[in-house]
Amino acid sequence: MKVACLYYGQPRFVHNPYCIESHKKFIFDRYDTDVYAHLWWDKELVEWEFSNWGQMDEAPNTPDGLDVFLEKWKPLKYEAEKPINFHNEKMWTEVQKRFDTNRFTHRKLHHALSQLYSIQKVTEMIDDINKYDFIITIRSDINIWDYPDLNSLPRNKFYLSGHAKFPDLGFIFPPRFKRILQSYDHCEKNLVNWDLVDAPVGEYFKYSCFKRNYSESDLLRGPLPLRVVRGVNCKGPTW
Repeated sequence: MKVACLYYGQPRFVHNPYCIESHKKFIFDRYDTDVYAHLWWDKELVEWEFSNWGQMDEAPNTPDGLDVFLEKWKPLKYEAEKPINFHNEKMWTEVQKRFDTNRFTHRKLHHALSQLYSIQKVTEMIDDINKYDFIITIRSDINIWDYPDLNSLPRNKFYLSGHAKFPDLGFIFPPRFKRILQSYDHCEKNLVNWDLVDAPVGEYFKYSCFKRNYSESDLLRGPLPLRVVRGVNCKGPTW
């Protein structure tokens, strides 16, 4: 089975052994896997900027973070780009109309757009996405507690965790769902269906993009215990 594993965003906690070892155990060692990565990178940063949805106190950067990622994850292709400030005036106007901007600040909208941009950039590195049986989106700070056998998954469904409306820590899908990887353009073209957005965060913007292109019946929900680590020796929260 041929798999493309797409990494995006900041290379956080790359020294945490549980992340890379779990990615090897459940993905790299099981399938013929090509790793692609678009990473925000500035070795001068002492700490990564982050949205504190997961009660994380800090996300320290290390000067060797990019080198560690390249050594451990061994991407077939990658791009390291300095962080960009993102702004979409029409989206921000909608946020102001619909949500509490003391909680959902302009900076949090920037974080969402930054993530979607990174996902779209890593997608552009793939010469022929149709040669893969499955595409996986994931991050360097994810510890995989368990994972489905891809050989047992239907080849016509978009697989995601069943614990929330559209949880986005990791997606598994065949190439026919590739438009989900263009969620940044979906936002930039102001195509977001705000009636689907329960909160102005990345997962709901992805959901809007998904629903514009595919059906709810295309979703296959099930156990996908992925945990975001909060430190070098952390295995992830138990929720």
